[in-house]
Amino acid sequence: MNFKRTVSRLTVGLLLVSTLITPALAATGTVNTEGSSLRLRSEANTSSSVLKQLSHGTQVDVLSGLVDGWYQVSYKGTTGYVSGEYLTITEDNAAAPAPQTTAAPAAEPASDKVYIKVTEGPLNIRSGPSTDYDRVGSLYTGRTAEVVEKLDGWYHISDGYVSADYVTEIDAAAYEASYSKGQEIADYALQFKGYRYVHGGSSPSGFDCSGFTSYVYKQFGYSLNRTCSGQLDNGTPVSMSELQPGDIVIFKKGNANTRATHVGLYIGNNQFIHASTAKVGVIISKLSDAYYTTGFVGGRRIV
Repeated sequence: MNFKRTVSRLTVGLLLVSTLITPALAATGTVNTEGSSLRLRSEANTSSSVLKQLSHGTQVDVLSGLVDGWYQVSYKGTTGYVSGEYLTITEDNAAAPAPQTTAAPAAEPASDKVYIKVTEGPLNIRSGPSTDYDRVGSLYTGRTAEVVEKLDGWYHISDGYVSADYVTEIDAAAYEASYSKGQEIADYALQFKGYRYVHGGSSPSGFDCSGFTSYVYKQFGYSLNRTCSGQLDNGTPVSMSELQPGDIVIFKKGNANTRATHVGLYIGNNQFIHASTAKVGVIISKLSDAYYTTGFVGGRRIV
């Protein structure tokens, strides 16, 4: 009997200890960022990587109390940290009655992301939200970017800040429906604008026309023939009216005894980027220019 009484007391004691050391259920927090979004970061500091952008009103599960101004939270299976300044604790499950696990969470949008599309370019990217800040890059007409934060008259994107006067917002569904591997390749190629032209070159230290297109595609795992004429045999043929971003465009000028004399990469909106001449290097030109319209041999779709 004494043995049973001892076991019973030990069992009760263990249950009490277990109750004491089990952490309280997570509270619920609501993002409070009027006109902008809250960054969910991998660590509790502003230098860590951004895992997600949480829009105003988004609810998250709070996993820990406020530590040095940060909450550890979980959102749609992703755990990270958010600034406590922009999170309102709306419910404490530890003080709440027994949880009703059958209650379904409120439906949320398919995506919290917002994108912009440049309507009038080239658009300057600046280091801060004002024309007083340095120019750090540019976006051409038709280019898109994900919005990090909305400001008064400006959008914060990954590369800097752009004026809201020359862009339009597009929702995530429209962006994701239109974005393609070809667009990704075209966007990648744009970073080489202004690079040197070097005859026979096929690297960032210097490109010729076919060296440029073959280099860009090589970065995505595609191998193109090294010459303009050879690239006529890559991919599938497309007409000028069928061109999509990422297609290569091929030309022939003069009476050269060859199938082609020049090649570039179509970036959309009747424009293509190409390694032109030693004088101007890698530039963007319009297909509608008579020089290129009359010499157009055809387009080739690689992806």
